[in-house]
Parts: sequence; C-alpha cells; structure tokens
Amino acid sequence: MNEIKTYEGSKNIYGTEKGKEKVLKRFSMFDGTGIDLTHCDSYEEAMTTAGLNYTGQKQKMYLEDGSEVSNNFCVVKSDDPMVQLGVVGKDYAPVGNTEAFEIAEELFNRGDMRFEAGGPALGSKRIADYSRSFLVMRGDDIRLGSDDMSEVFNSFLVFRNSFSGQTGIQYRVILQRLVCLNGMTRYLGDKKSQLFINIQHSKSAIDKIKIANEALRNREDEIKAIQAEIEAFSLTHFTKAEFDKEIIPLVLKTLKLKPLETPKEELSAADEERRDLTIQRLWNAYQSDDTQAYNSTAYKVILAMSDIDTHMAPFRDTQNPSLYMNRVLQGMVLTTSVAKYIAQTRGVVPKY
Repeated sequence: MNEIKTYEGSKNIYGTEKGKEKVLKRFSMFDGTGIDLTHCDSYEEAMTTAGLNYTGQKQKMYLEDGSEVSNNFCVVKSDDPMVQLGVVGKDYAPVGNTEAFEIAEELFNRGDMRFEAGGPALGSKRIADYSRSFLVMRGDDIRLGSDDMSEVFNSFLVFRNSFSGQTGIQYRVILQRLVCLNGMTRYLGDKKSQLFINIQHSKSAIDKIKIANEALRNREDEIKAIQAEIEAFSLTHFTKAEFDKEIIPLVLKTLKLKPLETPKEELSAADEERRDLTIQRLWNAYQSDDTQAYNSTAYKVILAMSDIDTHMAPFRDTQNPSLYMNRVLQGMVLTTSVAKYIAQTRGVVPKY
C-alpha cells in the first residue's frame, strides 16, 4: 500500500498555513447566489426585487415542416416568451414562483423569518437560468449541542422551483454552523421522514403545496432531528487513526478517485494529484481549530466532512456561484455517505 503523505513539513501549498487558509476559506453557502433581499419589507417586494414574478407557459411545438409535435410542449417564460424553460408532457401544469413560495409571506408576516436572498438560478459563468429559481428565508439563530459544548447555528428555509419538468417545487431546512459557516442538514433517517419536500408541477400541485406548508410551519421538528444527530455523533468514539484508515478510503471511493493501494505505474499524474489534494483537504478540515473540542468523536468527522462539502473548491472552476449552495441542498453527498457509514459500523442511533 502506498504511504499517505501527511501535510506536516510538506512543501505542498496545501500543507502550509497559507494553503490551509485557502482550503478552509469560510463563506456562507448563499454568498453570490442571488439578489440580496435583507432589506425587503414584504413578500411582494422580495419577489419583485429578486425578479421572481414570473411563471411558465406551455406552448405547442412544431417540426420544421410545420407538423405539430403531439403530447409535448415547450415551457416559456411568461413575461418573455423567447426564453425557453423546458420541454414537458401533456399533464404538466406550471406553478408560478409566487404560488410555489407563498408560505414565505405568512412566515414573514408572523415575524418567524425574514428574507435573505433569491432570484433565478445562476449557472456557470454566472449566467442566469430562469428555468430554476430560489428564495432563501432566515430565521433566528439557535444554539444546539450538549450544554458544555453548545454552539450557535444560523437557521434557513430554502425554496426552489423548476420549470424544466425534471424536478418541481422543493423546500429544505438548512442550518449553518456560525463558527465556520458549514452547512448542516440531517444525514440519517429515512428520506420520507426528512423535511426535503419535492412537488412536481401538475394540476394537483397547489393542494400538495398546502399540505407541505403545514410541515414548514412545524420546521422546528426538523431542527430537533438535526440536534439529535449532533448529540449522537458527539457521544460516539472515533479516533484520528480510524479517520485515516476508514474515512479517507471511503471518500476516495465516493469521489471515484484512485485508492491508496493503486500501484504507482497505474496512476497518471492527474490521478495522483487529485487524490493527494483530496487527502490534504480532508486532513486540513479534520484538524481545523474549530473541531478541536470534539477530538476523538464521530462528530469531529462530520464537521470535517461538512466543511469539505460546503467549501471545497472543485477540481475544475466553472465560475458557478451556486455550486456550494447546491451541494448543501442536494444532501451533502460526502457527509451523508460518511455519516451513514459511521452510523452503521458504530451503531449510532439518534433519539429523534
């Protein structure tokens, strides 16, 4: 087996203090993702400021010879029909952003939450994608963890809508660990029990939204579940040696990188560089100052992985400011895979 290169004494940029700061650069997952809505005093103002007052409209499709394409339609932007949003089937019934996010008005008017950011999705090179939209609301900061190691988390509720026909309306509760701005979600439990709601655009979507809104009114249940996981992982013993032996190979496999035991002659220079860079990033995140209170616990591993998921720069920079938010909203793949592994191998059972 090839020996793992530790960063202590290494000349690699990621083994230096400057390099560690680059790897662990902390920023909110919502930075640069949309329009700042923190000054908005109403739902109408927030939607107008974010440019979300539009819906999708179904239009018939025709071939070059003029014949109509049966059972398929093009969805266009209601206020600009030249902007195509997707191709859908006959049962598709678009739900506008205003209807999809309507519970936000109630949450704001009740004083439960305030507007944070929103707008059409931004893709590579910051190009607006009107087929996808989002709205972020922020609630009160909360303190989670055991009494002697409790920490402050920012709380958010994220709404997303899609007119492409592939996904639909989505809602998710997200926490952000204040000390390092790591995204935090639930990693265990059945998907159906988690507040990660997806509603396809259809004639029955409005009724389903009303049902989902009730779950959003009780979003505290999801936060309590996250708290239960934090406590369970904090009480689970997990050493640095176990991190090296079990977690690093698991992450390499998840990222489809070459395993450590790969013979040198079977490694390309690019393969080796990506693998070694990933290992350096993992170690830097694991040994970060803000994880020291949780040494030799599984929660320290979770914090390291959430740092990687939330902040790790991609191998190829596509200049996509939504990349980090999307990672968190899509379930933080690396953190979730590691959390499930630890739960299965160490018998972690949160008391939801």
